[in-house]
Amino acid sequence: MNRPVQLLLLGLLLYASAAVAQSAALPQPAALPIEVTAQQLEADQQQRQAIFSGKVVAKQGDITLYCDRLVVYSLPKQDQVDRLEASGNVRVIQLDRTATADRAVYRQRQGTLVLYGHAKVHQGQNLVSGDEITVYLRENRSVVKSGDGRRVKAVLFPAKPQGQEPK
Repeated sequence: MNRPVQLLLLGLLLYASAAVAQSAALPQPAALPIEVTAQQLEADQQQRQAIFSGKVVAKQGDITLYCDRLVVYSLPKQDQVDRLEASGNVRVIQLDRTATADRAVYRQRQGTLVLYGHAKVHQGQNLVSGDEITVYLRENRSVVKSGDGRRVKAVLFPAKPQGQEPK
């Protein structure tokens, strides 16, 4: 493979990683409240978890999470969220970015969001997909993986210069 092609592929890979990291990003712990609505809530103080089920919608700032079931785990002896586990028709939307997967786990202390199963991230026409997408929110980077002979996929459209009209 010649050098210009290698550089182009590297550039596309870096662009895709940045798009994924920005698109699936959940907010860092902030003063913004999290509003969760669902058809049912089951709270278990001993297990330090709250289970929301049935058309779950969680909002914080400009980010909205949709799923069938959301389990919120708290840290022992603290009033702090450890992780969120979303399952069933998971969709995260922030501005023009959408991430979808079968399941997602957000770990607050580690600052990671992992999308599992048919994971995809869209921003405009751009798309990155794989079996698993890990977004390192504090590092603004991501890793996309696929297994069992499958491959990751990135479809990236070049940005149009401003003022240029489509032909």
